[in-house]
Amino acid sequence: MKHPIHPLLVHFPVATWVIATFCDIASFFRTDELMSQVAGVLLVIGVVTALLAMVAGLMELAKIDQQSPAMKVANQHMLLMMVSWSLYAVSLFMRLEGTQLVQPGLVAIILSIAGLFVLCVAGWFGGRLVYEYGVGSYASHYSDSDHS
Repeated sequence: MKHPIHPLLVHFPVATWVIATFCDIASFFRTDELMSQVAGVLLVIGVVTALLAMVAGLMELAKIDQQSPAMKVANQHMLLMMVSWSLYAVSLFMRLEGTQLVQPGLVAIILSIAGLFVLCVAGWFGGRLVYEYGVGSYASHYSDSDHS
């Protein structure tokens, strides 16, 4: 495949997790369960679509030269994304009773907020891969060692 699919796929979990986190925060200010239900559904979508994005990311990772400084940044990005995914997945499972979504507790919401923080840091590393090292661009061979 000439164009990497990872950048296309990451928008789904990123968008759903960001909106889910804001819905969780909004649920503090509402008496009904609408916001927490929306957050729960968005977390399900985000956790599942993130798995697809991770697989595509691993395929891109294999294209980076092991000696390239981009590899260190890619590993940091990957580790942080796994942490973010884990925080969101645990937040999701904490709001499940069987297959039913229930009102999340404070810990589930805190995990969601922590997931967003880690997601932002991981996104910064992903941006470095693209804009500093050219990973995923047509001009790059993922082995440019001119960067430090």
